[in-house]
Amino acid sequence: MNVLDRKEYYDRVYGSWLGRCIGSALGAPLEFRPYWFVKWRHPEITHYVKPVSGTVYNDDEMYEIVGLLALERHGIDLTSEMIGKEWLNELYTMMYTAEKVAYKNMKKGIMPPLSGKKENNVYFDFIGAQMKADLWGQIAPCPEVAAKYARIDGEVAHSGDGILGEVFIAVLISLSFFNSNVNEIVEQALKYVPAESKYAQMIECAVGLHSKHDDWRMALKDLKKFWKKMKKELLNVASFKRKLVLKTPFLRLVHVLPNAGIIALSLLYGGGDFQKSICIAAMSAMDTDCNCGNVGAILGTQLGAMKIPARWKDPLKDSFKTKTRSVENVKISELARRVCRIGEQVIEKKCKEVQLTGNYKF
Repeated sequence: MNVLDRKEYYDRVYGSWLGRCIGSALGAPLEFRPYWFVKWRHPEITHYVKPVSGTVYNDDEMYEIVGLLALERHGIDLTSEMIGKEWLNELYTMMYTAEKVAYKNMKKGIMPPLSGKKENNVYFDFIGAQMKADLWGQIAPCPEVAAKYARIDGEVAHSGDGILGEVFIAVLISLSFFNSNVNEIVEQALKYVPAESKYAQMIECAVGLHSKHDDWRMALKDLKKFWKKMKKELLNVASFKRKLVLKTPFLRLVHVLPNAGIIALSLLYGGGDFQKSICIAAMSAMDTDCNCGNVGAILGTQLGAMKIPARWKDPLKDSFKTKTRSVENVKISELARRVCRIGEQVIEKKCKEVQLTGNYKF
């Protein structure tokens, strides 16, 4: 295994954030477009489908910014209630599904973890927790610690499979600091997800389909069939309001399970290639900005900022826009430095607690 020193750690975190922002910019114009439309309009994506203007706000990253602010203000011994309080301090717009309900719950005094429980939040297993997982893997290049932080953050607005999505992606990023084999990290990350969960079953389905099909489009077709079966199982135990949510065509696209399957297929068929992986995620449709962002963050961690192709990172001009009260315009390089400052504390204290310090040289 490679030794992770300060310089290398910063390059990997910077790469992860670049990958996240690249993926968001690639996927945003395709978000929720039907698969047939994406295939017809963009049969083979190899670059941004729209020019990167630098003026577009995206809600996906703002929750990670709030997570970072919570770490900076409260320290590394975070609780979900601390993160929830920072939501109330920092967020004011662009909240949807589980996050919107959780925010309203907290305004009423229903604080985490109750704000994300299924009896209080009908969107408890939607994609929101998964999309905000990157930060926890970045600050903790030791999977046990990354998983713990992801659970703490996830329960602000989610429960069940919703939280498992955040755990899985955070662990994938954590593992990516020391392993660039995507097949191996997917298998290792699965160990942090209960085998009996629907989330684990979806990822295992993707792994099996990758072994079965040479063509990712054929695998995606079968994955959608598996999701259709899972959706019926969810409907069988759903309340009336929950049934309405799961039957709404648009809302079905933001459930965590099919999007998790797409992320797994994109990684496996991409084979560690940054461009190929994020482009498969884009061509697979559904919640494309979230999926491309997660895939980009994982591969960006493996590559580091220096090795991400210039044709992808240069259009960003080292900046992105978000919507929090304290941060709206930020340089990605400076954001990475702030994450690293917290990460070094986590490595020194939290990773040492689980006796995973042999690969760090700070």
